[in-house]
Amino acid sequence: MSGSFKVDDYLRLADQMAGRSAGRKRPMSAHLRRATSTAYYALFHELVGQGTRRAVRGGSDDQRRTVSRWYAHGNFRQTARWVSAIAAKTSAPDAVTLLLSSNGHVDADLALLARTFTTLQRERHTADYDPDYKPTRFDTLGHVTSARLAVDAARRLDGANVQAFDMFLLLSLGGERMVRNT
Repeated sequence: MSGSFKVDDYLRLADQMAGRSAGRKRPMSAHLRRATSTAYYALFHELVGQGTRRAVRGGSDDQRRTVSRWYAHGNFRQTARWVSAIAAKTSAPDAVTLLLSSNGHVDADLALLARTFTTLQRERHTADYDPDYKPTRFDTLGHVTSARLAVDAARRLDGANVQAFDMFLLLSLGGERMVRNT
């Protein structure tokens, strides 16, 4: 897609806003908040891009843009929760467990991706909406590093053609609704 999000640019921008190379100078609170938000959005757009590329394959840019808008933050959150539940051997719908695991075992990269997505989404919400939030450079740089590791995990899953990752992306199109209707 010619107008696609540049995930690596988002991660570099988050690093800059968080002051990774600023030396002793403390970044402004607003920059730290935006860095956390930008790190989350880098991961979100990586997942949307991966899912769209798989769903549309040889389609046009317009078709890819249309499909990319079908992904929603809450659907990714629910699918990530299912992955984490399966990895922790707690409750998830049987059909979902079948799709997201291999005999109840979750791929380590998929588990990392799910944990990080859930954590970063929560941290982004706090950074964007909690007026009492006091960000620190240390924590914010941790958010950026976590996002980068999760993006790398998604790319490894893509390169290894892991079926559970395909199912993660499919279920993130509205899997909770699909599961309720079975």
